[in-house]
Amino acid sequence: MNMKKIILMLVAIMMTTLSAQAQIPDNVKGILKKCDAKMASYNDGSGVVLDGTLKMKVSVLSIKGTMKSYLKNQKYFNLISLTTMGEELLKMEIGFDGEQEWFYESEPDGKSKDSLTITKTKNAKNEYGMKSDYDKEYKNAKMKEVGRYYEITFSGPKKKDIPKKAKVKIDKENYIMREYSVVQDVGMFSGTITITINKITKGCSDNWLKLDMNRYKNAVVVRK
Repeated sequence: MNMKKIILMLVAIMMTTLSAQAQIPDNVKGILKKCDAKMASYNDGSGVVLDGTLKMKVSVLSIKGTMKSYLKNQKYFNLISLTTMGEELLKMEIGFDGEQEWFYESEPDGKSKDSLTITKTKNAKNEYGMKSDYDKEYKNAKMKEVGRYYEITFSGPKKKDIPKKAKVKIDKENYIMREYSVVQDVGMFSGTITITINKITKGCSDNWLKLDMNRYKNAVVVRK
């Protein structure tokens, strides 16, 4: 056998090995499936309310915040407040009523006017909602048990617009997701966003899932 054939054979073996390593382990898929079923049982026809905290870290900048999410089927409304160095930095409200998505932004320092962007759409993605399908977006996964949680780290995104790494913590007793974080490049830096769910309440009012212009009387409105 000549050297060229040997090299081609080695490359083929290496690619086969890489493909095998890229598969999500079955035990990880099983836990994610149970988690998905559990979380879906909360977000049924009556909806669900999530109370949590949010942390963002980019280089030396650290931002903390609170988050409250109202979810019912595909509709959602998120209230987010961010602080840095003990001072309020930003307030955001993001909602989708099945016909339109809206994004409200307010800076407490008063230097910029409040803004409200309304986009007509029937298919909006909730970036802050409960999610357990990371196994469909990443090639690799590693799992370990940390106290009362399964901690699963995903890497090798299948698409360019997916964060390069994600990590979830799932309660071993009831399969509720308690924390998820992503690592994403932000310009020249790498940033981490972590959302921790502290409380889950079943049932939410439809009033939170409608665009109420009275909440945004002082905002500059942009319609798309």
